[in-house]
Amino acid sequence: MGFISAIRSLGSLTPGKGLDPYLIFPMEKGGRLIRVALKVADREAEQIDVLGVAWVDLADQIMQPEMKGKYLYRKRAGSAATWGFSPIHLMGKPKKDSNKNREAIFGKGDNWAQDKGCHLNKIRNKLLLDYEREETFSPGSVDRVMAELPEKLKGILPHLDPKSSHAFIFGLEGDDGSFLYPGEVPAFLGYFRRKLEDTLKLGEEQVRCAYCRKLCTPRSLSKVFKFSTRDKVNICHGLDKKQEPWDFPVCDDCFESISSGRDRLQMKLNNNTVLPGINIWTLPEAVGGGGGRTLKQLIASVEEGLSQDRLQSPGEKRESRYFSRLAQEGSGLVFHFIFWERNNAQELVHLMVEDVPPERLAMLERKWGEAIKAVFGDVGRDDLFTLDWAIKSLYKTLSGFAGKSEGDKKVFRDYALKVIGKMLRGERLPVAFFKQAVVERAARLAFESGSWNDVARTLLYAQAWADYMYRINQEVAV
Repeated sequence: MGFISAIRSLGSLTPGKGLDPYLIFPMEKGGRLIRVALKVADREAEQIDVLGVAWVDLADQIMQPEMKGKYLYRKRAGSAATWGFSPIHLMGKPKKDSNKNREAIFGKGDNWAQDKGCHLNKIRNKLLLDYEREETFSPGSVDRVMAELPEKLKGILPHLDPKSSHAFIFGLEGDDGSFLYPGEVPAFLGYFRRKLEDTLKLGEEQVRCAYCRKLCTPRSLSKVFKFSTRDKVNICHGLDKKQEPWDFPVCDDCFESISSGRDRLQMKLNNNTVLPGINIWTLPEAVGGGGGRTLKQLIASVEEGLSQDRLQSPGEKRESRYFSRLAQEGSGLVFHFIFWERNNAQELVHLMVEDVPPERLAMLERKWGEAIKAVFGDVGRDDLFTLDWAIKSLYKTLSGFAGKSEGDKKVFRDYALKVIGKMLRGERLPVAFFKQAVVERAARLAFESGSWNDVARTLLYAQAWADYMYRINQEVAV
């Protein structure tokens, strides 16, 4: 309940009503849009009569809040769904080889109609056709689009950047030749709203919102968080579909606030660079009067600091200062941390730690600096003394002792997360177990490593971590 409450509070600070809480950017970290402008008979019609493709171009995805409403994007209801909420198809990063890239888009031998794995086939059968089925497009519209689209795409093929994610986005050609995004087209808006209502609706029976206790037609948080699926248990129990309306049902207002909170958390308070494959959410919460600052001011301060630290200075990526930046926050707030990993449709939560004061983070960073200096001396690199480097080095050091075994690496990653959890909770660390694991695997490290320099570095960091654990335990009450 505390987790949901904190996210709801975060979402309530985010301006925007209507569809905004249900929208996200097509590509989380930005990318390139392949814009397909359709020629239509009437742009304001409820049913669009598509005459063909006016033009195709490339444009950057604009990461401004108001653009979410124009892109009108929401993740599909499932990977097997033959429709999307909006006319957007995620392509991912193009192939580096031009021939392979052409095949990925147009299919083998340019026979996209028969190649179910290529992008054009998916665009027709898993995206556009549903617009005809739902009568958003007039009959024959999709065939007219697909008759012209392949030829139009050939002109932009050489300009696709293999280093950037790409997505197809279908809109309409404006009077002045401009591009009207899906959110600017009444027919696309109507389609989105109908699909959203069908997806969120759990039934007609009125129940009380689990948060505000208002009588409502329920919405399910499984549409916001994929922490469980009906066949796999994680935080929440696996659900019988018939019982879903009674598993933490929420009203429309609470659902929108929680959805907005999750989006803000993912966009501004998330880090995925400290641990490989792990997202770290940081939820600030005001305590003790917030040190004279409102919750809005506290969160704005944290977001601004993290945003600035993501900027690159000469020779250094500032994003490595994530935890270090949080440690600099003053009194009046605590942090809640969620470490989670995406696994297909499920979001696996590995660790949740609540009520971590900035002072504890500052202590952890200070003790790491002492341990590094004791083992390595004055290394002349400030980033080695940060808490972020400490956490990264724990995982990397343990991975070194795991050797080439992927299974052992996963075990050591889970162990690293347990150690991090104890650090954040202010608990004593298992230094004896750590030293035993290192000693038992030292021979494997030397045998499987391809470089003696790597062996020496890993052993030194293991020594630093043993020293670090001792120093932390001296600060923790028995």
